[in-house]
Amino acid sequence: MFKSVTLVESLPDSILLHIFSFLDGPDIARGACVCSRWRNVAYDDSLYRALLQTVYKVKVKDGLAKGKECWRSEYKRLFYNVPTELSETLTDHTDEVLHISFSHKGHLFSTTSKDCTIKVWEVGYPTKLKYNFDFAKKFKWSFTQFSCFNSNDTRLLVSSVKSGDIDRRGFVAILSVEKSFDLLKIVCMDPSQLFGAWLNIETFLGGSLDINLDGRALVSVHIEAFNVGTSEPKGTQDFTQYSNDVIREPDDAKVLFTFCSETASLIKFLTVVKDMSSDRPINSSTKTNSVQNVMHDSNLCIGNCNCQLDAVTQAYLKDGDTISDENISACAASSSDNSDSRLIYVTGEFAVALHQVGVKLIPKDILSKPDLDDVETHMVMHVSNHEIGIRPDWKPDSSDQMIDLNGHVTGLCLSKDNRYLFVNCRPWVGKVNRDDPWNTPVLSRDIEIRVIDLWDLSDTGMRYVGHQGLSPSTMCCFVFLNTSDDYVGSGSENCRGYLWDRSYGCLLSTYQHGPGVVNAVAFNPVNQEYFVTVSDDQAIKIWRSKSEMAKLRKLENLQKK
Repeated sequence: MFKSVTLVESLPDSILLHIFSFLDGPDIARGACVCSRWRNVAYDDSLYRALLQTVYKVKVKDGLAKGKECWRSEYKRLFYNVPTELSETLTDHTDEVLHISFSHKGHLFSTTSKDCTIKVWEVGYPTKLKYNFDFAKKFKWSFTQFSCFNSNDTRLLVSSVKSGDIDRRGFVAILSVEKSFDLLKIVCMDPSQLFGAWLNIETFLGGSLDINLDGRALVSVHIEAFNVGTSEPKGTQDFTQYSNDVIREPDDAKVLFTFCSETASLIKFLTVVKDMSSDRPINSSTKTNSVQNVMHDSNLCIGNCNCQLDAVTQAYLKDGDTISDENISACAASSSDNSDSRLIYVTGEFAVALHQVGVKLIPKDILSKPDLDDVETHMVMHVSNHEIGIRPDWKPDSSDQMIDLNGHVTGLCLSKDNRYLFVNCRPWVGKVNRDDPWNTPVLSRDIEIRVIDLWDLSDTGMRYVGHQGLSPSTMCCFVFLNTSDDYVGSGSENCRGYLWDRSYGCLLSTYQHGPGVVNAVAFNPVNQEYFVTVSDDQAIKIWRSKSEMAKLRKLENLQKK
């Protein structure tokens, strides 16, 4: 007996491929399950190349991203492995949530808020609140604005602000992660938008702001280093002076740099990167005015070279993921104090126009150099509390490199490999009078993320667009962004978070919040399929990929049995 052949079975592969081209991704996947012949046709890479172009607006003419295998695997990644599914909403904060920061092992993240608390969360399902401290209750501060873990996750830096009737004071508090988050140190910090940064495992950076009263009318910001070392935890009663009106100057502050200006813009948002010159390839086409060394950030190193990942973190690694020897080596290098560092910061020539990214070398022996005893002193007024005092007349420092973005910088972050600096920028609109130091340029409502190659300080030309800045030009606020291996995320002032593909630049997803600004976003550093957004609506939202959610549902079903 002869088997009858249907019309579909008699179609040549070219016709079947043409029919499949009208299907979406899930339907093509279903067709692949019919038979081996259909599977072979359904795996044709041209189908997924077309889907990436039509669904995700990928410019396929530019080809696959470096290191990617095929268009089919790229479509599968964008469909299954982008964190677009809302898995949890945390509502423990009672006011606007301003920032989120992950530990480098990915097992914890911290959030700061206008309710003036620092909350530390344990990654898992469900997410658990591990620690909570109320700075308003203990020290009468107004809000916490920023936090970050040191490179081996033993210390947590928390930046806070106390707003008074006529002044605004910044503080940095250091908590011991390994000793139940006990307070180790508190120092004053001005301008408050320096936020603070880790120079190494035991040393962090802050600053002080004063006005010279010797007739020069200069405003000075002193970048200062503070050592935590092996400090023993102290009770909050040991820091009661920081709840009073009098600010006591810390006795262990070491001034690294002094920046002077006639305007008040000066220095904002400190970031530290380690100098990894040996990793930089020799390139004869490198610009002559480039920075000669690749920069590597001790704050953003992945993993901990002194210990293994704990069970909680291992549970949320993707299938097959491991911490490689290369990662461990990078961690050891980034934690080393045997190389120079560079300070990256935001500044500007105009009073409220933070349009420049500055770079300043931090020599490896800067902390061991003694302060000069014969430095002249002069009278200054401390801006934070309007008190008159005597300070050494430090010689003003200048930036080693300056990048002008012709727009207001509203956030920045480093890539995980620390080669690229991602900058949120609101471009200026119309003609700008640079001769007027008090000029306030009009800002675009559209924010764009620009990418700077730190090897030569060049603009790569890559742009990520779609998010918005709605605040007035004179009140432009920070909107924090974050990157992973494959993705770039940012907050926005239009109630949404945004996520783009890092290589293709296409917008992959938006994340809806309630009224107000989505102030910050962050990827889990060991799992880019875990994404968190925080907002003025007081909510912390955790987003996972379809793949991650399928694992969670499977785990839930097993637990029910």
